[in-house]
Amino acid sequence: MNDLLHKLVSGALAGGLIALAGYLGAASRRRRAARQGAAAPVRRGTSTQDLLRHARQLDQSRDELAAQGQELEAIARAGEAAEAWRVLAENEPQTFRAERRDALLRQGALLDAAGQGQQAARVRQVAARLS
Repeated sequence: MNDLLHKLVSGALAGGLIALAGYLGAASRRRRAARQGAAAPVRRGTSTQDLLRHARQLDQSRDELAAQGQELEAIARAGEAAEAWRVLAENEPQTFRAERRDALLRQGALLDAAGQGQQAARVRQVAARLS
């Protein structure tokens, strides 16, 4: 009876570990695809919805990179996000002005944390003009 129980439990544990490894691998691939998609340049003629999705992906990617301690990549992504929000705000100022300001403020905070105070101050000045 002990042998049968041991085989059942070890089989269940092995199956659980395999399922967990598959889930973690798929989650990792989704995050990598999101980062790569966020880094892709925006094409001319892109719809507002596509550009909005792209800007949000850039925001998410920026935050993930910052959380992982990848400071330079996060700063670069923050610049891309701010640019995407600028394009959206240019087309629909009342709708996306606050998001553009927030993206610039986050970019400024990352620049400050990286010791790039002058550049951070310039970014914050642009953000202040949007208030």
